[in-house]
Amino acid sequence: MELTSPVPEAPVIPATAPDDPFRLKPDVMQRLDLAAEFGRPNPVELELGAGDGSFLIQYAAARPETNFLGVERLLGRLRKIGRKARRGGLQNIRVLRLEASYVLRFMIPAGSLAGIHVYFPDPWPKRRHWKRRLVNAAFTGHAQATLAIGGTVFLRTDDVSYFTQMTEVFGANPAFVRVEEPAELLAVKTDFEQEFNARGIPTNHAAYRRVS
Repeated sequence: MELTSPVPEAPVIPATAPDDPFRLKPDVMQRLDLAAEFGRPNPVELELGAGDGSFLIQYAAARPETNFLGVERLLGRLRKIGRKARRGGLQNIRVLRLEASYVLRFMIPAGSLAGIHVYFPDPWPKRRHWKRRLVNAAFTGHAQATLAIGGTVFLRTDDVSYFTQMTEVFGANPAFVRVEEPAELLAVKTDFEQEFNARGIPTNHAAYRRVS
C-alpha cells in the first residue's frame, strides 16, 4: 500500500515546552525521521493512545534496545509520561501530541515499524458511533503500510463488540495472520486493564503479524 505525502491539511500542534526532551515537535506536513528523533536506528514500536504511559513506561524499561513512540492527545498525560521516563532514566521513549489516526496515516514512514500497540481505545459502544472507532478496515491498511514485514499489531479491549470488529477487519486483510502474543508482553498491563480485571472484566486481546 503506497503512502501519500504531504497532505493538504493537518492538525495544529500546540506549543510545547522547549526543555522537554521526550515530546516531539515535528512538521506535521512531513513524515517523521524516526532514527533522527531517537538518535539511533533501532527498531521502533508505536503505541496509539498511550494514556499516562502505564504500559509504555513498563515495556520500554524492559526492552531498552527498542525505541517507543507514544501518541496521546492530552497534554497532562504526555507530561506525566515524560516525568516517569525521566525518573526511570529511559532514553528510548518519545511522545507526540496528535490524533492517533492522523499519525499512523500521514506521519509514519512506510515499512518503518516493528510493532503497533492499541490498548483499550474508546469503544464508542452505540452502533451509530461505530464509524468513529480507531480500529476499522482502513486502519488495517495503514498498519500494513507502516509495519515492516514481520511487524505485529497488538490489540486489547474490554468491549466484546469492538473486539469482534477488530478481529473481523484484520481477519479480512490477507496481509496479516493472527499470532500468539508473547507471555512477557501480556504480563505488562495498563492501569485500565488492571482496574477492569480487578472488577471481573476480562481482557480481549489479539495480535496480527504482517506477512506480505
